[in-house]
Amino acid sequence: MDYAFEFIINNGGIDSEEDYPYRVVDGTCDQYRKNAKVGSIDSYEDVNSYDELTLKRAVANQPVSVAIEGGGRKFQSDFIHDLGKEGVPIA
Repeated sequence: MDYAFEFIINNGGIDSEEDYPYRVVDGTCDQYRKNAKVGSIDSYEDVNSYDELTLKRAVANQPVSVAIEGGGRKFQSDFIHDLGKEGVPIA
């Protein structure tokens, strides 16, 4: 997420989906178009994994973004389980 945050800071903000919609076409982003900024940030910081106290402090002071690493073996499709009626995994 650091690259996204750096882009927002360096770009002076970010457009809305309405102002710059996603289009299913090959091409490049228009880096020079006039933007209608709807949100901006001026800084960010990373919170170390498993550091609950620092995370609580961050949540108390500003919005927090969370990333989940999904590339590990337990996230592969062969290991995904359905939940039964009581929420118990069913192989």
